[in-house]
Amino acid sequence: MRILITGGSGFIGSLLCRTLSPRFEVTGTFLRHAPGGPPPVRWRRLDVLDPASVERLFREVAPDAVIHCAGVKRVPLFGKNRDLPRRVNGGATELLGFQAGRFNPRCLFVYLSSVSVYGPGHPERSLREEDPCRPAGMSGTSKLEGERSLRSLVERGMLQNVLVLRLAPCYDRTWTRNLERRILLPGGFSYVRYGSGEQRMSALSRDNVADWMEFVLAGRDRFGGFQVYNLCDERPYSFNEMIRIFRESGRKTPCPDLSVPPGLLHRFYALAKAWPREGRVSLRSYAEKICRDMVYAGEKMLGTGFRPVHSLETVLR
Repeated sequence: MRILITGGSGFIGSLLCRTLSPRFEVTGTFLRHAPGGPPPVRWRRLDVLDPASVERLFREVAPDAVIHCAGVKRVPLFGKNRDLPRRVNGGATELLGFQAGRFNPRCLFVYLSSVSVYGPGHPERSLREEDPCRPAGMSGTSKLEGERSLRSLVERGMLQNVLVLRLAPCYDRTWTRNLERRILLPGGFSYVRYGSGEQRMSALSRDNVADWMEFVLAGRDRFGGFQVYNLCDERPYSFNEMIRIFRESGRKTPCPDLSVPPGLLHRFYALAKAWPREGRVSLRSYAEKICRDMVYAGEKMLGTGFRPVHSLETVLR
């Protein structure tokens, strides 16, 4: 099976290249610097915004599966590239999907999206794949545009098989920034407990992503048409639990706890919702992440028979 992995030098793409290359014919793409290491991965430079380059690559590889990891998460505040997330996460995704279907109509196209497509302001329960998406920021909005463009390709018969993965915040043993933002002050000199600290969040071990892709490719006939899955660890974690695991892992220099009283927390949340339009989105998004549960249902993922075996406890200890 020929597999094309865009963003093959990135956080998730690099692991997928290493994991899948012993059993499949893997081509990984990069934008600036060619990754080191020996074959069997074939590396190709690719600018996903260049239609001619994309067409040449698909003509050369004609992949049986595409795992689209390349994307833009951070939004430039100034300059001409403020629309870069929309062009990459939205427009380039549509271009890649179109070329995948053009050169191999039965190609399985896997799109690494994000739980940010759900946005803030949802009920206090686990968010399911069928829940409405109301992204607040450019990152979530552009990821949702990518999802919709792929659905359109399937509906128009231009691409037969699309698997959208809405990833919870990812981590591995050497990179935990997505979690640290919830439990550490900037600079990492103190743990911080907001209110009771019993707020829960879903997270995703990078190793579980690799295991999931092996599971999908082993039974790819089950993933036809357009399907969406939340991808997360088997259970969510409370902030208190995350602080305990970080402490026991010895990853951080011992540092004190700082507690933010519930009253102050509620005032901050109210301020975030009432903030003037400019800057409201980022402030409210941050308030949502530290004040409320951010839990995403994994029942659909588990219903396939897949079990994510990696967790904060097994990865950090």
